[in-house]
Amino acid sequence: MPTGYRGGCTNCPPPGGFSVHAILLPFIEQTPLYDEIAYWIHIDNGTAIQWRGGSDYQLLIPPVQNAAAQRLPVFQCPSDGGNRSSVGFGLVTGGYYDANGNWLQNSDSSPVPVATCNYMACNGSGTGYNYDSTVMTDGVFSMRVARTFAHLLDGSSETAMFSEAIVGDDVQGGSEPDPMHPESRCAFARGQCQWRGRTAGGVWGGWLAEGGTPGIVGIFGDENLDVASLCGTYLTAWNGWRGYTWMLCKAHATGFSTFSAPNPPHPDWGAEFGSGFFAARSRHAGGVNVAMCDGSVRFVSNTIDRQTWWRMGSMNDGGGALPKNVD
Repeated sequence: MPTGYRGGCTNCPPPGGFSVHAILLPFIEQTPLYDEIAYWIHIDNGTAIQWRGGSDYQLLIPPVQNAAAQRLPVFQCPSDGGNRSSVGFGLVTGGYYDANGNWLQNSDSSPVPVATCNYMACNGSGTGYNYDSTVMTDGVFSMRVARTFAHLLDGSSETAMFSEAIVGDDVQGGSEPDPMHPESRCAFARGQCQWRGRTAGGVWGGWLAEGGTPGIVGIFGDENLDVASLCGTYLTAWNGWRGYTWMLCKAHATGFSTFSAPNPPHPDWGAEFGSGFFAARSRHAGGVNVAMCDGSVRFVSNTIDRQTWWRMGSMNDGGGALPKNVD
């Protein structure tokens, strides 16, 4: 199974690579679009998708932005009448190679539109440190980890692959989200949560293969964790970028976990680099659609048993067959 990955940068925060969705393009009749994206790209100071220091915008090279702006119906749910594009990116300034290996220059870093996404890859149950998709989780999709059906120890029909989310309002900041619409903003903590993968010298070590450890210090997903309390305790900013692009491998852009029940009353919460607790949400009455790893689709109720929902997000919970009444 594909996973998000980076290109070019050897010491970058990991959730800066291409999404599962981008890698799946050839398999959904979008090979020309796939070929347009310079996945291997090298630029002067980083990768084709990178952070802009001091702000929340990411940067794209022009050919990547051209592709990211394409609205793909397969990634957008008709029932969500929200934004079909966002402006969460700017353009890389300086030199870069295009997909054909030509060295080009760009001087305009103005924010540019990209197409949004409603369908999220399952990053796992969210229990323990399985909310941190920058390392290996118990879900089928986490970064830099390729999996096969042999890894689905619970069976493909028992393991969630994709579900839905409601695209955010594309607004950064504000005092708090509308309490009637918690899906429109994510709560973010910046600088208040120590990232376990960063070494004393500030060098990124978050990949398990490179000696990092998962999770954020003090945040452990268990039965006692109330995500709503995280929104109040660790809040430094509100961000309306849920599902703001189909191209980026960040949980708030293209991922979800099953820690919170579908359509929870609280906002989603995440820390720097995009990891956190991002729920499945939809405009459908009473629940969400979930695509399982065997290709089947289930409608899962908002009132699903929490333990059962956690197990659906995990590929190896070891609990045997799921109850038949998960919807």
